[in-house]
Amino acid sequence: MVRPRPRTGGDPAATLIREAAEEAAVRISAPVLLGHLPDERHGSGPCAHVRMAAALTHVGPSRPDPATGRTRVRALATPEQVLELFDWGPCAAEQLASVHRARARLGLPRAARRPLALVTGDEDLI
Repeated sequence: MVRPRPRTGGDPAATLIREAAEEAAVRISAPVLLGHLPDERHGSGPCAHVRMAAALTHVGPSRPDPATGRTRVRALATPEQVLELFDWGPCAAEQLASVHRARARLGLPRAARRPLALVTGDEDLI
């Protein structure tokens, strides 16, 4: 979970933009708020996680994760391909519907199915 830091003024959108740049070396469009997801099992008591979406506009070179030192492989895939790759269980249909609602709110076209494409360096996507 990412918590807003003082330098982002407690703004979840500013936090998402900063974290995307720092942790994933990507730039994103202005995020849209999708809602909140209650979490009754959080370690410090009940809370709600902010759910936001943004368009990925630029992907920088992959860097080692500061916490683990591992450099992760990144790939572009459609939401449907992601469901095929990861076992999201019973919530998969709800997650896919949420992705498509967010895509529509961002004014993005539905992604055409293509073979998975590795993302390796500086690439503008929009």
